[in-house]
Amino acid sequence: MARALAKLPSPVQETLRLAFVALRVTAGPRSFLTFLRLHAIRRHEGARGRTVRVRMRPLGGREVILRPSTSDADTVWGTFAGRYHLPPPEVGEPLLIWDLGANIGLTMADLAVRFPAARILGVEIDRENAALARRNLAPWSDRCEIVQAGVWPEDGELRYHRLAGGTSGHHVADVPEGALSEGVATAPAISPATLLARSGPGTVVDFAKVDIEGAERELLRAGTEWASRVRAITVEVHEPYSTTQCERDLRALGFTTRVDPRHWACVIGVRTGDAAV
Repeated sequence: MARALAKLPSPVQETLRLAFVALRVTAGPRSFLTFLRLHAIRRHEGARGRTVRVRMRPLGGREVILRPSTSDADTVWGTFAGRYHLPPPEVGEPLLIWDLGANIGLTMADLAVRFPAARILGVEIDRENAALARRNLAPWSDRCEIVQAGVWPEDGELRYHRLAGGTSGHHVADVPEGALSEGVATAPAISPATLLARSGPGTVVDFAKVDIEGAERELLRAGTEWASRVRAITVEVHEPYSTTQCERDLRALGFTTRVDPRHWACVIGVRTGDAAV
């Protein structure tokens, strides 16, 4: 089958792969066709106010809300087909999960279904993404919480590039105060230390998923006392930071590391032996 597929023209291969993934992740013909149409929109220009609903098979057929002409359809693909937001097997059954860079809540929803005993705290820098995440997480609102903020080594305020349709690519901007321009927005900054303090003394985070579009380097190199309270972590790396640098920084924090075989730019860190929390 794979050999036969490889002989087909590239556009045909891509169409078949998309259809295969859509069949696996959507529930029902209407949601299948809606997802295909969303994915066909290549111009990510944003579609303010417009939304569609798609039923997700991995979420037990529950609906999620997506925005046309944004990267939301790509987020569906990455979440339910890529699955590199999942904890490593060493974690077992987590009780507390951090989703740092929660976007529109799909990774949190998937984690909530997979781990029904877990409390999940998500942090998302963009206000519109965070609002949509709360809507998508309504069925699990008793144990899923969204904080609208950017994750940073210290509390304060961040400026970030807000991409109209690239809703999964908002990233911290190096913009002087008072020099805001079109496409640059502000958000509260929150540190992992503050997130731990909110949960109370002695809190242990069983798993932290980190996808914060370039801020991961600062997070792993400054104010890192929080890391000793995390059992396992997955970090998606963005240039110019490299997986080699990320592994080195995680090892300095007491983790055993490896590159995630599901994604070349994701690094897994696990505490074992004497380094375990």
